[in-house]
Amino acid sequence: MPDWTREYFERGYAQRWGLPAPSDRVRQEVMALCRLLRLSSPSRVIDVGCGHGRHAIAMAERGLDVIGLDFAAALLNRARQVATELRAPVHWIRGDMRRLPVRSGCAGAVIVMDAFGFFDTEEEHQATLREAARVLTTDGRLALKVLNGGIVLDTFRDRDREERDGTVVSVHRTLTLDPPRITESIRVDGSRGHAEYERRQRLYRGEELRAALEHAGFAVVALLADPDGTPFEPPVSSTIWIVGQRGISRLGREIEQHDC
Repeated sequence: MPDWTREYFERGYAQRWGLPAPSDRVRQEVMALCRLLRLSSPSRVIDVGCGHGRHAIAMAERGLDVIGLDFAAALLNRARQVATELRAPVHWIRGDMRRLPVRSGCAGAVIVMDAFGFFDTEEEHQATLREAARVLTTDGRLALKVLNGGIVLDTFRDRDREERDGTVVSVHRTLTLDPPRITESIRVDGSRGHAEYERRQRLYRGEELRAALEHAGFAVVALLADPDGTPFEPPVSSTIWIVGQRGISRLGREIEQHDC
């Protein structure tokens, strides 16, 4: 993993955003995702880049068979704690989304929520999508949510200040192009002192993301502004929700490190 990701996702993410249990909004998103992905109990779902487990836990609450995967131990520890408190059974795995430690064709759906675009190369991002295709059953679906990079590029702000529960987060941003990427220098000041982090993210416009999924073997069945079905409008939609369906060809080879 890039060096910055370990420091940011193991420590900085929690300081910046907190690690709350699933909210009503997350549960509503999951209800809509189940319709988009054609899921019903006991369908198997892999939440790739699950973080502290909000969507994975909300899906488990609906009776789905859920695997939550992330590389950040701190986020997975929090996910386990919340899942135990809510009595939501999820199988948590620490792993790399570029090489998922599960067998080919073992899941009916994969979700990637705000967890795409954090590698240094285009090949690594494509590897993530190819792995999602590999682990899906024939006609299984992928739902991926990212920031609308077009809005970021068109209305770029180089500085921001956020305040939550007495913690002040100062953000300084820079842009690079070809491919477009945003780098944030983040300072967190609160009752426990201060810390500084870096965060980098590849920015995608809607059609560029569509092309990436198609290149990985998906047929794109929906390009939306939210999971409720609002059409994606590049100038105004803050997020991109894209749904791809796996084709009939067999992608990748099986690996046996974990059994779904």
